[in-house]
Amino acid sequence: MTKRLLKNKAGVTILEGLIALGLLALVAGGTFGVLLSVSRQASQPDIREEMLLAVERASEQLQVYTKVLSDNNVPDDFKNGLCGGESLSTVLSTANNHDIGCMLPAICDRNKSEFSYKVTEATFSPTGFPTTSSDYRANSNPLTTTRISFTIKCNGFTL
Repeated sequence: MTKRLLKNKAGVTILEGLIALGLLALVAGGTFGVLLSVSRQASQPDIREEMLLAVERASEQLQVYTKVLSDNNVPDDFKNGLCGGESLSTVLSTANNHDIGCMLPAICDRNKSEFSYKVTEATFSPTGFPTTSSDYRANSNPLTTTRISFTIKCNGFTL
């Protein structure tokens, strides 16, 4: 009786097993692709947020330099620029772009990312703006100010 049960039981052939494994691989590959795509889209806000924080940190540091340049007491931490490669006199120079790649967020790939700032002089005339309540044109000399613009590229995203 036991021999008859074993003879009637059919097994899985190699071909059926290979087809089943192929279908399983196809379904698993599609699922993995969808999960990877969703993961990339979910990380975009994180990269953007990290880039904004890096710009804020660099901006705050440059604000310290504007204060320090007017004083003679320069702390040691600020003598070599933002990334240690510039002298104090060139940190706010308008000559060229200043590379501050050392301040890139850790989430950025160093080979595909860059971070820099450019200093420009902006002049505007305060004519028509009140300086006192009774005199609207007391100061018509143009004012000069410094404008700093940042460029940051991180893993293909630009801010």
